[in-house]
Amino acid sequence: MPSPTLASATRFDITSRSTGRSYVISLHRPVASPLTGPLENCPILFVLDGALTFGTAVESASLRTAAGQLEPAVIVGVAYDADLLTMVRMRTKDLTPPAPEDKYPEMAGMIGTEYGGADAFLEFLIDELAPEIRARAPEASKTRKALFGHSLGGLFVANALMRRPEAFETFLANSPALWWNDFSTLALMRPFRKKTETLSARPRVFISVGALEQEEPSAAPPGVELEAIKVRVREARMVDAAREFADALRDAKLPEVRFVAFDGEEHGSVLSAAVGRAITFALRRS
Repeated sequence: MPSPTLASATRFDITSRSTGRSYVISLHRPVASPLTGPLENCPILFVLDGALTFGTAVESASLRTAAGQLEPAVIVGVAYDADLLTMVRMRTKDLTPPAPEDKYPEMAGMIGTEYGGADAFLEFLIDELAPEIRARAPEASKTRKALFGHSLGGLFVANALMRRPEAFETFLANSPALWWNDFSTLALMRPFRKKTETLSARPRVFISVGALEQEEPSAAPPGVELEAIKVRVREARMVDAAREFADALRDAKLPEVRFVAFDGEEHGSVLSAAVGRAITFALRRS
């Protein structure tokens, strides 16, 4: 059974005009306490891969919000009505920028072969889901939004930052798969700098990664050859690339860029730690 905190969350389905897909949305609204103040203009925190991240995000935020340590926030999990393997394959299309067809045949058994739907999925979040959340949670801000993603979700957050830096107040990218399509997202840094020069308010960015993510694995997921994964890990440069991305964002004069490499954590185990730290970054009181 869910905890009392999670039991208060609601769930609904929505079909996107932009992507043509249906999503399962989990919604947690903040609870007022003597320390929260009035519940108004609350930021909306979108957590991708909601089946894996929503519960952790809600539990992490609730007690500290009630204690006045964090801003009250409307937390939104975006997920699929599918089993785990199907979900992993479905998310690939939504979370990735375009790449050549069959770019990653050695990973097809795990991530599928459909790529390149990130722009449509971003439109869904901004133009369809955010208004629906505000209709269901009147305390939700019209302008204050934060976005969290892990792995390909972290890539999606990084790509959204490059393309639409005005769309979110805070971007939270954990273990971003910046290697996607030969690091094509990093090639957007120059036009990104020009975009941010025209913004009245520049976004804050949190980037995290497991410190062990560049170590070669000793086992591979079903359907994927171990040697192919080792090559991918070497080429991905997960820790170095994330650090370099953070350094480039600092050079772009953003108001706050935080980089964290979590000691002792690899790509799978880092998620829980990253959710908690990202929420602290996004919602801490000034």
